[in-house]
Amino acid sequence: MTSLRRVQILAAMLFGGIVVSYLLVAPKVYNDPEGADFSTFYTASTLVQRGQSRQLYDWDSQTRVQSEFSPDAAARHLALPYMRPPFEALLLLPLSFLPYREAFEIWIALSLVLIAVTAALLHWRIQELRRIPWWLYYLAVFSYGPVAHGLALGQDHALLFLCFALVLIFLREGKDFAAGCCLGFALIKFQIVLPFLLVLLLKRQWRVLRGFAAIAVISVSIGVWLLGWCGALAYPVYLWRLNQMRASAGIYPSIMPNLRGLLQGWRSPWSASLGLDITTGLFSLALVFWVAREWNAAAPRDSRTYSAGLAAAFLGTIVAGYHVFSFDLCLLFPVALLAASLGWHNRELDWTTRVLLLAGAAALLFGPLYLLLTAAARLNLLALVLLWLTWAFLRAIAVWRSEEFMPSQVALPAR
Repeated sequence: MTSLRRVQILAAMLFGGIVVSYLLVAPKVYNDPEGADFSTFYTASTLVQRGQSRQLYDWDSQTRVQSEFSPDAAARHLALPYMRPPFEALLLLPLSFLPYREAFEIWIALSLVLIAVTAALLHWRIQELRRIPWWLYYLAVFSYGPVAHGLALGQDHALLFLCFALVLIFLREGKDFAAGCCLGFALIKFQIVLPFLLVLLLKRQWRVLRGFAAIAVISVSIGVWLLGWCGALAYPVYLWRLNQMRASAGIYPSIMPNLRGLLQGWRSPWSASLGLDITTGLFSLALVFWVAREWNAAAPRDSRTYSAGLAAAFLGTIVAGYHVFSFDLCLLFPVALLAASLGWHNRELDWTTRVLLLAGAAALLFGPLYLLLTAAARLNLLALVLLWLTWAFLRAIAVWRSEEFMPSQVALPAR
C-alpha cells in the first residue's frame, strides 16, 4: 500500500467519524429551530408575503412577526435582525406560506441538496479535485466544519457555496461573463463579494465585471421595487446602526475569522470604535492589493500559477471581508483541497511552502478545531490560519515564477 493510499484511508476514517458525530448530535441541535438564524429569513419573507416589504428593515416589525413563532424573540421583545439584501427575502418567499418548522426542515433539506450538487460540480470540473477518490471527497465535504455549522444554524451558506464554486469553475474555464453573473448572485453576502470585486477591478477583468454589473443592476432594481427609493437608501443606515449595537444584533467580532476579528475581537461586543474600523479597513485594503498584485490573471487558466493566485484571492476576500462568520468559510472548501493537492504532489516546492500548504489545509478541514474555538469564543483566531495559507500560496507562486526565468532555461548563443 502506498503512502498516499494510507493517508487517504486515515483521512476517510477521521472524516467519517466526524460525520457520525454530527449525526448523533443532530436531534439535539435541531430540537429548537425557532432560535436558529433561519428565523430571520423566514421573518423577512413573511413580511414580503403580507405586503409589508416597506417594513423589511424595521426592527419593530421584524420583532412583531418573529414573536409569532419564536418564543425567544417574544421573551426578548427583540428579533434576530434580518441583514441580507431585499432580493433574498423574495427568493425565500415560497417558504413563508408554510408553518415555521416545516419551512425550516425544507430549508435544511434544500441546503443539503445544494451542498451535494455544488460538491459534485467541483469534483467533476476541477482537475486537481478529480484526483481525490469520491468516497474520501464527499466525506470531507460533509465533515467540513463551516458546512456543518451553517446547517445547524439554518444559514444560507449553501447559496454562497454554490455561487463561489461556479465563479471558480467559470474563471478557470475562461467563461468570464458567466463567472461575473454568479458573483452578482453572491451579493446575498455583499461584504464578502466587495473585496473580491476590488481584486477583479485591479486586475482589469472587465468581462467578469460586466457580468457582475448585469446581475447587480437587477438585484438593486428588485430592492427598490420592494422597499421604495426611501427604503432602499435607508438600508445602509440600518446596517450601520446594527453595527453600533453589536451584541444586541448578534454581531460579535470575537467569532469572526477575519482581520476585523483579529483587531476588534478582544474588546467588549457592546463597544464600537471608529478608529479600529478605519484601521481594519486599511489593513484589509492592503491585503487585497497584496493578493491582487501576486495573482497573474493573464496566465493560462489551467496553470497552477493561475489556480494558486485565484485561491489566494479567495482567501484574501474572506480575511478582508468586514462581516464574516465561520460558516462563510464554506467557499474555501476547494481552496483547502487545492492546498493539500499542491503540498502533497508538487515536489519542486521547498519544504517550508509544502508544510504551510498541508498544515493550512489540515487546519481548515479538521472539524473539531471549529468546535474548540467556538467553545472558547475565539473563532477569530482562524484568521491566522487563513493568513498563513494565503502566504503559502503566494510562496508557491514565487517559486514557480522564479523557475520560469531560471538561467538554465535560457538558450545560450551559438559559438
